[in-house]
Amino acid sequence: MATRKELETLIFYVLGEENRQLLIKSGLEGIPKEHRVAAMRGIQDLGWIGHGGMADFEESYSLTKEGRRIIAECPDIKSLERNTLNQVEVLRAVDGSVNGPKKEGLKKLIAIECEMGNWDSALVNCYELKRIAERTKDMESLAFSLYQQGNVEIAQNKWEEALESFLGAMERYMDCGDRKGVAMTNRSLGVVYGNKGDHASAMRCFESSLAMARAIGDRGLEAMAEGNLAIIYDLEGRTEESERATKRALEYFLDVGDNARAARASNNLGVLNLSRERFDAAAEYFEKTIASSRLLKSRDLLGISLVNAGYCYSRTGDLHRAITYSDEAVSIFKEPHNNNMLALAYRNYGYVEFRNSNLDKAVEWFEKSVRAADASGVEDTLAACCYEYGMALTKAMLNPRLAAKLLKKSSRIYRAIGNIERARAAESRLAAA
Repeated sequence: MATRKELETLIFYVLGEENRQLLIKSGLEGIPKEHRVAAMRGIQDLGWIGHGGMADFEESYSLTKEGRRIIAECPDIKSLERNTLNQVEVLRAVDGSVNGPKKEGLKKLIAIECEMGNWDSALVNCYELKRIAERTKDMESLAFSLYQQGNVEIAQNKWEEALESFLGAMERYMDCGDRKGVAMTNRSLGVVYGNKGDHASAMRCFESSLAMARAIGDRGLEAMAEGNLAIIYDLEGRTEESERATKRALEYFLDVGDNARAARASNNLGVLNLSRERFDAAAEYFEKTIASSRLLKSRDLLGISLVNAGYCYSRTGDLHRAITYSDEAVSIFKEPHNNNMLALAYRNYGYVEFRNSNLDKAVEWFEKSVRAADASGVEDTLAACCYEYGMALTKAMLNPRLAAKLLKKSSRIYRAIGNIERARAAESRLAAA
Protein backbone atom coordinates (compact mmCIF):
# COMPACT_ATOMS: atom_id res chain seq x y z
CA MET A 1 0.00 0.00 0.00
CA ALA A 2 1.14 3.55 -0.68
CA THR A 3 1.84 5.83 2.27
CA ARG A 4 -0.35 8.90 2.68
CA LYS A 5 2.38 11.15 1.28
CA GLU A 6 2.77 8.92 -1.77
CA LEU A 7 -1.00 8.72 -2.19
CA GLU A 8 -1.35 12.48 -2.16
CA THR A 9 1.33 12.84 -4.83
CA LEU A 10 -0.14 10.12 -7.00
CA ILE A 11 -3.54 11.76 -6.82
CA PHE A 12 -2.17 15.16 -7.79
CA TYR A 13 0.21 14.12 -10.54
CA VAL A 14 -1.79 11.30 -12.08
CA LEU A 15 -5.46 11.45 -11.23
CA GLY A 16 -6.07 14.89 -12.69
CA GLU A 17 -4.89 13.91 -16.16
CA GLU A 18 -7.76 13.61 -18.60
CA ASN A 19 -6.20 10.70 -20.46
CA ARG A 20 -6.22 8.57 -17.31
CA GLN A 21 -9.82 9.53 -16.56
CA LEU A 22 -10.85 8.23 -19.98
CA LEU A 23 -8.73 5.12 -19.56
CA ILE A 24 -10.35 4.26 -16.23
CA LYS A 25 -13.86 4.90 -17.47
CA SER A 26 -13.44 2.79 -20.60
CA GLY A 27 -11.48 0.10 -18.78
CA LEU A 28 -14.52 -1.50 -17.17
CA GLU A 29 -15.60 -3.22 -20.37
CA GLY A 30 -12.18 -4.78 -20.88
CA ILE A 31 -12.17 -6.62 -17.55
CA PRO A 32 -14.17 -9.81 -16.93
CA LYS A 33 -17.05 -9.35 -14.50
CA GLU A 34 -15.56 -11.73 -11.94
CA HIS A 35 -12.42 -9.59 -11.72
CA ARG A 36 -14.01 -6.14 -11.54
CA VAL A 37 -14.18 -5.89 -7.75
CA ALA A 38 -10.48 -6.76 -7.53
CA ALA A 39 -9.74 -4.22 -10.26
CA MET A 40 -11.60 -1.51 -8.38
CA ARG A 41 -9.64 -2.27 -5.23
CA GLY A 42 -6.45 -1.99 -7.23
CA ILE A 43 -7.46 1.43 -8.47
CA GLN A 44 -8.17 2.45 -4.90
CA ASP A 45 -4.66 1.30 -3.93
CA LEU A 46 -3.21 3.91 -6.27
CA GLY A 47 -5.40 6.71 -5.03
CA TRP A 48 -8.42 6.87 -7.32
CA ILE A 49 -11.21 7.91 -5.00
CA GLY A 50 -14.88 8.04 -5.90
CA HIS A 51 -17.94 9.20 -3.93
CA GLY A 52 -17.88 7.96 -0.35
CA GLY A 53 -14.17 7.19 -0.58
CA MET A 54 -14.73 4.02 -2.66
CA ALA A 55 -12.98 3.27 -5.92
CA ASP A 56 -15.27 2.98 -8.90
CA PHE A 57 -14.65 2.88 -12.65
CA GLU A 58 -17.69 5.00 -13.42
CA GLU A 59 -16.81 7.91 -11.12
CA SER A 60 -13.25 7.28 -10.02
CA TYR A 61 -12.13 10.73 -11.14
CA SER A 62 -14.74 12.51 -8.98
CA LEU A 63 -12.67 13.39 -5.92
CA THR A 64 -13.96 13.55 -2.38
CA LYS A 65 -13.69 16.82 -0.47
CA GLU A 66 -10.39 15.64 1.02
CA GLY A 67 -9.12 14.74 -2.45
CA ARG A 68 -9.91 18.21 -3.78
CA ARG A 69 -8.09 19.76 -0.84
CA ILE A 70 -4.99 17.67 -1.65
CA ILE A 71 -5.14 18.71 -5.30
CA ALA A 72 -5.31 22.38 -4.28
CA GLU A 73 -2.17 22.05 -2.15
CA CYS A 74 -0.03 20.88 -5.08
CA PRO A 75 2.52 18.75 -3.14
CA ASP A 76 6.13 19.18 -4.23
CA ILE A 77 7.22 16.10 -6.15
CA LYS A 78 10.92 16.87 -5.60
CA SER A 79 10.57 16.31 -1.87
CA LEU A 80 9.67 12.66 -2.35
CA GLU A 81 11.91 9.65 -2.00
CA ARG A 82 13.51 8.39 -5.20
CA ASN A 83 11.32 5.25 -5.31
CA THR A 84 8.14 7.32 -5.09
CA LEU A 85 9.40 9.75 -7.71
CA ASN A 86 10.14 6.82 -10.02
CA GLN A 87 6.63 5.49 -9.47
CA VAL A 88 5.11 8.82 -10.48
CA GLU A 89 7.26 8.89 -13.63
CA VAL A 90 6.17 5.34 -14.48
CA LEU A 91 2.53 6.29 -14.06
CA ARG A 92 3.02 9.27 -16.35
CA ALA A 93 4.46 6.93 -18.99
CA VAL A 94 1.45 4.64 -18.58
CA ASP A 95 -0.78 7.65 -19.24
CA GLY A 96 0.89 8.28 -22.57
CA SER A 97 -0.78 7.51 -25.87
CA VAL A 98 2.37 6.16 -27.58
CA ASN A 99 2.46 2.37 -27.32
CA GLY A 100 6.21 2.00 -26.79
CA PRO A 101 6.62 4.20 -23.68
CA LYS A 102 3.23 3.04 -22.40
CA LYS A 103 4.22 -0.63 -22.57
CA GLU A 104 7.53 0.04 -20.82
CA GLY A 105 5.72 2.08 -18.17
CA LEU A 106 3.26 -0.76 -17.57
CA LYS A 107 6.11 -3.25 -17.19
CA LYS A 108 7.84 -1.09 -14.58
CA LEU A 109 4.57 -0.40 -12.78
CA ILE A 110 3.68 -4.11 -12.65
CA ALA A 111 7.11 -4.90 -11.20
CA ILE A 112 6.69 -2.20 -8.54
CA GLU A 113 3.22 -3.42 -7.61
CA CYS A 114 4.32 -7.06 -7.36
CA GLU A 115 7.21 -6.09 -5.11
CA MET A 116 4.87 -4.06 -2.88
CA GLY A 117 2.21 -6.78 -2.82
CA ASN A 118 -0.46 -4.66 -4.57
CA TRP A 119 -1.69 -7.75 -6.39
CA ASP A 120 -5.01 -6.40 -7.64
CA SER A 121 -3.35 -3.36 -9.18
CA ALA A 122 -0.67 -5.57 -10.75
CA LEU A 123 -3.30 -7.84 -12.27
CA VAL A 124 -5.25 -4.96 -13.82
CA ASN A 125 -2.07 -3.65 -15.42
CA CYS A 126 -1.13 -7.14 -16.65
CA TYR A 127 -4.47 -7.25 -18.47
CA GLU A 128 -3.83 -3.81 -19.98
CA LEU A 129 -0.32 -4.75 -21.12
CA LYS A 130 -1.57 -8.03 -22.57
CA ARG A 131 -4.29 -6.18 -24.51
CA ILE A 132 -1.78 -3.78 -26.06
CA ALA A 133 0.76 -6.55 -26.73
CA GLU A 134 -1.80 -8.69 -28.54
CA ARG A 135 -2.92 -5.76 -30.66
CA THR A 136 0.65 -4.81 -31.61
CA LYS A 137 1.82 -8.46 -31.93
CA ASP A 138 4.57 -7.82 -29.36
CA MET A 139 5.45 -11.34 -28.16
CA GLU A 140 8.01 -10.17 -25.60
CA SER A 141 5.51 -7.89 -23.83
CA LEU A 142 2.84 -10.58 -24.01
CA ALA A 143 5.24 -13.07 -22.40
CA PHE A 144 6.06 -10.54 -19.68
CA SER A 145 2.38 -9.88 -18.90
CA LEU A 146 1.60 -13.62 -18.67
CA TYR A 147 4.67 -14.22 -16.49
CA GLN A 148 3.70 -11.49 -14.03
CA GLN A 149 0.08 -12.60 -14.07
CA GLY A 150 1.34 -16.01 -12.95
CA ASN A 151 3.20 -14.36 -10.05
CA VAL A 152 -0.02 -12.67 -8.93
CA GLU A 153 -1.88 -15.98 -9.10
CA ILE A 154 0.82 -17.64 -6.99
CA ALA A 155 0.29 -14.98 -4.31
CA GLN A 156 -3.42 -15.81 -4.35
CA ASN A 157 -2.83 -19.61 -4.23
CA LYS A 158 -4.43 -20.06 -7.67
CA TRP A 159 -2.07 -22.84 -8.70
CA GLU A 160 -3.83 -24.11 -11.83
CA GLU A 161 -4.31 -20.59 -13.17
CA ALA A 162 -0.65 -19.83 -12.45
CA LEU A 163 0.43 -22.97 -14.35
CA GLU A 164 -1.59 -21.85 -17.36
CA SER A 165 -0.13 -18.34 -17.25
CA PHE A 166 3.47 -19.56 -16.94
CA LEU A 167 3.07 -22.13 -19.71
CA GLY A 168 1.71 -19.35 -21.92
CA ALA A 169 4.67 -17.14 -20.99
CA MET A 170 7.10 -20.00 -21.67
CA GLU A 171 5.69 -20.50 -25.17
CA ARG A 172 6.07 -16.80 -26.02
CA TYR A 173 9.58 -16.54 -24.56
CA MET A 174 10.62 -19.56 -26.63
CA ASP A 175 9.12 -17.97 -29.74
CA CYS A 176 11.17 -14.83 -29.02
CA GLY A 177 14.34 -16.82 -28.37
CA ASP A 178 14.55 -15.21 -24.92
CA ARG A 179 16.59 -17.75 -22.95
CA LYS A 180 16.54 -15.71 -19.78
CA GLY A 181 12.74 -15.48 -19.97
CA VAL A 182 12.55 -19.26 -20.40
CA ALA A 183 14.86 -19.79 -17.41
CA MET A 184 12.84 -17.38 -15.24
CA THR A 185 9.56 -19.04 -16.19
CA ASN A 186 10.97 -22.51 -15.54
CA ARG A 187 11.88 -21.35 -12.05
CA SER A 188 8.36 -20.01 -11.46
CA LEU A 189 6.83 -23.26 -12.72
CA GLY A 190 8.98 -25.02 -10.13
CA VAL A 191 7.49 -22.80 -7.41
CA VAL A 192 3.98 -23.82 -8.48
CA TYR A 193 4.83 -27.53 -8.60
CA GLY A 194 6.57 -27.28 -5.23
CA ASN A 195 3.53 -25.74 -3.58
CA LYS A 196 1.34 -28.42 -5.15
CA GLY A 197 3.55 -31.08 -3.54
CA ASP A 198 4.99 -32.35 -6.85
CA HIS A 199 8.60 -32.10 -5.79
CA ALA A 200 9.95 -34.19 -8.67
CA SER A 201 8.51 -31.75 -11.24
CA ALA A 202 9.64 -28.77 -9.14
CA MET A 203 13.17 -30.17 -9.00
CA ARG A 204 13.26 -30.65 -12.78
CA CYS A 205 12.11 -27.06 -13.35
CA PHE A 206 14.62 -25.58 -10.91
CA GLU A 207 17.48 -27.66 -12.30
CA SER A 208 16.54 -26.63 -15.84
CA SER A 209 16.45 -22.98 -14.79
CA LEU A 210 19.79 -23.34 -13.01
CA ALA A 211 21.45 -24.99 -16.03
CA MET A 212 20.17 -22.33 -18.42
CA ALA A 213 21.20 -19.50 -16.06
CA ARG A 214 24.73 -20.91 -15.99
CA ALA A 215 24.74 -21.32 -19.79
CA ILE A 216 23.85 -17.66 -20.36
CA GLY A 217 26.09 -16.45 -17.53
CA ASP A 218 23.30 -14.93 -15.42
CA ARG A 219 24.67 -15.26 -11.89
CA GLY A 220 21.65 -13.61 -10.29
CA LEU A 221 19.18 -16.03 -11.84
CA GLU A 222 21.53 -18.88 -10.99
CA ALA A 223 21.47 -17.87 -7.30
CA MET A 224 17.68 -17.58 -7.35
CA ALA A 225 17.27 -21.08 -8.84
CA GLU A 226 19.76 -22.47 -6.35
CA GLY A 227 17.78 -20.89 -3.53
CA ASN A 228 14.62 -22.53 -4.82
CA LEU A 229 16.33 -25.91 -4.99
CA ALA A 230 17.38 -25.41 -1.37
CA ILE A 231 13.71 -25.15 -0.35
CA ILE A 232 12.94 -28.50 -2.02
CA TYR A 233 15.98 -30.06 -0.33
CA ASP A 234 14.64 -28.85 3.01
CA LEU A 235 11.13 -30.18 2.37
CA GLU A 236 12.66 -33.56 1.56
CA GLY A 237 14.73 -33.55 4.73
CA ARG A 238 18.07 -32.85 2.99
CA THR A 239 18.87 -30.07 5.45
CA GLU A 240 22.65 -29.86 5.02
CA GLU A 241 22.42 -29.53 1.23
CA SER A 242 19.67 -26.97 1.70
CA GLU A 243 21.69 -24.87 4.11
CA ARG A 244 24.77 -24.82 1.87
CA ALA A 245 22.75 -23.79 -1.18
CA THR A 246 20.87 -21.08 0.72
CA LYS A 247 24.04 -19.61 2.19
CA ARG A 248 25.64 -19.47 -1.28
CA ALA A 249 22.60 -17.61 -2.59
CA LEU A 250 22.60 -15.21 0.38
CA GLU A 251 26.31 -14.49 -0.05
CA TYR A 252 25.81 -13.62 -3.72
CA PHE A 253 22.85 -11.31 -3.12
CA LEU A 254 24.71 -9.49 -0.35
CA ASP A 255 27.78 -9.09 -2.58
CA VAL A 256 25.77 -7.47 -5.40
CA GLY A 257 23.61 -5.38 -3.07
CA ASP A 258 20.33 -7.11 -3.96
CA ASN A 259 18.67 -6.46 -0.60
CA ALA A 260 15.27 -7.80 -1.61
CA ARG A 261 16.56 -11.24 -2.56
CA ALA A 262 19.01 -11.26 0.34
CA ALA A 263 16.02 -10.78 2.64
CA ARG A 264 14.28 -13.79 1.07
CA ALA A 265 17.41 -15.90 1.50
CA SER A 266 17.58 -14.80 5.14
CA ASN A 267 13.97 -15.90 5.62
CA ASN A 268 14.80 -19.27 4.05
CA LEU A 269 17.70 -19.75 6.48
CA GLY A 270 15.26 -19.00 9.27
CA VAL A 271 12.95 -21.71 7.95
CA LEU A 272 15.85 -24.18 7.94
CA ASN A 273 16.54 -23.46 11.59
CA LEU A 274 12.81 -23.65 12.29
CA SER A 275 12.60 -27.16 10.82
CA ARG A 276 15.38 -28.19 13.22
CA GLU A 277 13.52 -26.52 16.11
CA ARG A 278 16.32 -24.00 16.65
CA PHE A 279 13.76 -21.33 17.42
CA ASP A 280 16.06 -18.61 18.77
CA ALA A 281 18.39 -18.81 15.76
CA ALA A 282 15.42 -18.90 13.39
CA ALA A 283 13.87 -15.84 15.03
CA GLU A 284 17.08 -13.86 14.46
CA TYR A 285 16.93 -14.53 10.72
CA PHE A 286 13.23 -13.67 10.60
CA GLU A 287 13.76 -10.41 12.48
CA LYS A 288 16.40 -9.40 9.91
CA THR A 289 13.95 -10.21 7.13
CA ILE A 290 11.17 -8.23 8.81
CA ALA A 291 13.39 -5.17 9.14
CA SER A 292 14.54 -5.40 5.51
CA SER A 293 11.01 -5.95 4.25
CA ARG A 294 9.76 -2.84 6.01
CA LEU A 295 12.53 -0.75 4.44
CA LEU A 296 11.89 -2.26 1.02
CA LYS A 297 8.09 -2.01 1.41
CA SER A 298 7.79 -5.67 0.42
CA ARG A 299 4.46 -6.57 2.01
CA ASP A 300 4.41 -10.17 0.82
CA LEU A 301 7.82 -11.03 2.26
CA LEU A 302 7.03 -9.02 5.39
CA GLY A 303 3.91 -11.11 5.95
CA ILE A 304 5.77 -14.40 5.41
CA SER A 305 8.52 -13.49 7.86
CA LEU A 306 5.98 -12.25 10.42
CA VAL A 307 4.15 -15.59 10.29
CA ASN A 308 7.40 -17.50 10.69
CA ALA A 309 8.66 -15.30 13.53
CA GLY A 310 5.25 -15.53 15.21
CA TYR A 311 5.53 -19.31 15.24
CA CYS A 312 9.03 -19.13 16.76
CA TYR A 313 7.77 -16.88 19.55
CA SER A 314 4.77 -19.11 20.20
CA ARG A 315 7.17 -22.02 20.70
CA THR A 316 9.56 -20.08 22.95
CA GLY A 317 6.80 -18.63 25.13
CA ASP A 318 6.86 -15.00 23.93
CA LEU A 319 3.12 -15.18 23.36
CA HIS A 320 2.42 -11.46 23.15
CA ARG A 321 4.89 -11.04 20.31
CA ALA A 322 3.56 -14.21 18.64
CA ILE A 323 0.05 -12.72 18.57
CA THR A 324 1.21 -9.25 17.50
CA TYR A 325 3.24 -10.61 14.59
CA SER A 326 0.50 -13.02 13.51
CA ASP A 327 -2.11 -10.23 13.62
CA GLU A 328 -0.05 -8.07 11.29
CA ALA A 329 0.53 -11.00 8.94
CA VAL A 330 -3.20 -11.76 8.76
CA SER A 331 -3.91 -8.13 7.86
CA ILE A 332 -1.51 -8.53 4.92
CA PHE A 333 -2.73 -11.88 3.62
CA LYS A 334 -6.49 -11.48 4.03
CA GLU A 335 -6.88 -9.17 1.04
CA PRO A 336 -5.30 -11.48 -1.57
CA HIS A 337 -6.92 -14.51 0.15
CA ASN A 338 -3.57 -16.24 0.59
CA ASN A 339 -4.93 -19.30 2.38
CA ASN A 340 -1.48 -20.85 2.59
CA MET A 341 -0.05 -18.12 4.81
CA LEU A 342 -3.34 -17.55 6.63
CA ALA A 343 -3.37 -21.24 7.60
CA LEU A 344 0.05 -20.88 9.19
CA ALA A 345 -1.00 -17.71 11.03
CA TYR A 346 -4.10 -19.49 12.37
CA ARG A 347 -1.84 -22.33 13.49
CA ASN A 348 0.16 -19.75 15.47
CA TYR A 349 -3.03 -18.59 17.21
CA GLY A 350 -3.91 -22.20 17.99
CA TYR A 351 -0.52 -22.82 19.56
CA VAL A 352 -0.74 -19.61 21.63
CA GLU A 353 -4.19 -20.55 22.96
CA PHE A 354 -2.92 -24.05 23.72
CA ARG A 355 0.00 -22.59 25.69
CA ASN A 356 -2.50 -20.44 27.60
CA SER A 357 -4.61 -23.56 28.37
CA ASN A 358 -7.56 -22.14 26.41
CA LEU A 359 -8.25 -25.51 24.82
CA ASP A 360 -11.60 -24.68 23.21
CA LYS A 361 -10.12 -21.60 21.54
CA ALA A 362 -7.06 -23.58 20.50
CA VAL A 363 -9.21 -26.23 18.83
CA GLU A 364 -11.16 -23.54 16.96
CA TRP A 365 -7.98 -22.00 15.57
CA PHE A 366 -6.41 -25.34 14.67
CA GLU A 367 -9.61 -26.36 12.86
CA LYS A 368 -9.52 -23.09 10.97
CA SER A 369 -5.86 -23.58 10.09
CA VAL A 370 -6.49 -27.06 8.66
CA ARG A 371 -9.45 -25.81 6.58
CA ALA A 372 -7.42 -22.89 5.20
CA ALA A 373 -4.45 -25.17 4.46
CA ASP A 374 -6.71 -27.61 2.62
CA ALA A 375 -8.19 -24.74 0.58
CA SER A 376 -4.71 -23.45 -0.28
CA GLY A 377 -3.69 -26.65 -2.06
CA VAL A 378 -0.22 -26.50 -0.46
CA GLU A 379 0.52 -30.02 0.74
CA ASP A 380 3.39 -29.13 3.06
CA THR A 381 1.27 -26.55 4.88
CA LEU A 382 -1.63 -29.00 5.26
CA ALA A 383 0.72 -31.62 6.70
CA ALA A 384 2.20 -29.09 9.16
CA CYS A 385 -1.21 -27.87 10.36
CA CYS A 386 -2.52 -31.42 10.79
CA TYR A 387 0.62 -32.29 12.76
CA GLU A 388 0.33 -29.30 15.11
CA TYR A 389 -3.38 -29.93 15.69
CA GLY A 390 -2.83 -33.64 16.30
CA MET A 391 0.03 -32.95 18.70
CA ALA A 392 -2.04 -30.43 20.68
CA LEU A 393 -4.90 -32.93 21.06
CA THR A 394 -2.45 -35.63 22.12
CA LYS A 395 -0.75 -33.48 24.77
CA ALA A 396 -4.09 -32.28 26.12
CA MET A 397 -5.43 -35.87 26.06
CA LEU A 398 -8.45 -34.70 24.05
CA ASN A 399 -10.22 -36.70 21.34
CA PRO A 400 -7.53 -39.37 20.78
CA ARG A 401 -9.32 -40.70 17.71
CA LEU A 402 -9.16 -37.33 15.94
CA ALA A 403 -5.56 -36.85 17.10
CA ALA A 404 -4.58 -40.19 15.54
CA LYS A 405 -6.42 -39.33 12.33
CA LEU A 406 -4.62 -35.98 12.04
CA LEU A 407 -1.17 -37.45 12.71
CA LYS A 408 -1.78 -40.24 10.18
CA LYS A 409 -2.83 -37.67 7.58
CA SER A 410 0.24 -35.56 8.31
CA SER A 411 2.52 -38.59 7.94
CA ARG A 412 0.85 -39.67 4.70
CA ILE A 413 1.25 -36.22 3.13
CA TYR A 414 4.86 -35.84 4.25
CA ARG A 415 5.73 -39.24 2.77
CA ALA A 416 3.96 -38.37 -0.48
CA ILE A 417 6.03 -35.18 -0.90
CA GLY A 418 9.27 -36.89 0.12
CA ASN A 419 9.81 -35.41 3.60
CA ILE A 420 10.53 -38.73 5.29
CA GLU A 421 12.02 -37.10 8.41
CA ARG A 422 8.82 -35.22 9.20
CA ALA A 423 6.72 -38.27 8.36
CA ARG A 424 8.67 -40.35 10.86
CA ALA A 425 8.24 -37.67 13.52
CA ALA A 426 4.45 -37.85 13.11
CA GLU A 427 4.55 -41.65 13.16
CA SER A 428 6.66 -41.77 16.33
CA ARG A 429 4.25 -39.41 18.09
CA LEU A 430 1.38 -41.60 16.95
CA ALA A 431 3.06 -44.76 18.22
CA ALA A 432 3.75 -43.16 21.61
CA ALA A 433 0.16 -41.98 22.06
